[in-house]
Amino acid sequence: MISEKSADQPSKGGGRRISLTPSTASLTRKLGTSPAPRMLTRSEIDLLRSSKREMLRRLNEAHQNKDSASRS
Repeated sequence: MISEKSADQPSKGGGRRISLTPSTASLTRKLGTSPAPRMLTRSEIDLLRSSKREMLRRLNEAHQNKDSASRS
């Protein structure tokens, strides 16, 4: 389930909520919460796929940076 909070609302800890990727933030703003299950639209599916690719890219970059730092 996706939270009703948008990416720019404060979190419980007092900080700002930061979405993992721009696609995730966009999807969260677009979907909000729904009282009942429904089919996703084509644009929502595209945002999910884009978010998945962005997360994988960031994970790979973080892994490469960790490997580079451990070799130094």
